[in-house]
Amino acid sequence: MAPLTTADVSALLDLTKDGDWLPLMAAIDPNVKWTIVSDTKDTTRGTGIFNLASWQTEVALPLRANIEGQIKLKVTSIDVIGNKAIVEGQGEATQKNGKPYNNRYAYFLIFSDEKKIVEIREYLDSALVMDVLKG
Repeated sequence: MAPLTTADVSALLDLTKDGDWLPLMAAIDPNVKWTIVSDTKDTTRGTGIFNLASWQTEVALPLRANIEGQIKLKVTSIDVIGNKAIVEGQGEATQKNGKPYNNRYAYFLIFSDEKKIVEIREYLDSALVMDVLKG
């Protein structure tokens, strides 16, 4: 396979700026090892280690239940080193209680030879996530 490029990663993330996460979700292997902030699972903060299905049910759905629409992720930086992409971004949305949800993210994405994401290490403001999850 051709080496991973910044253009490959940008293509997966481009529509997240409009709240469309489908291209990115389609590129994630169902058995992904998705670590958010810590190895320790804490559902009140949305942290821990997940596969795609457990991330969807334990993190994404509870968070979306308290957000109007979709989080719009503006990617501010992408660096590719071998099969690893380092992505920085800013997420914006409005909580259902009217407060803003403005979070900063750093993602370390590990890709397979088939360009599927097989590992994600995600860093964000987990205290903000905890506030949103409380409603």
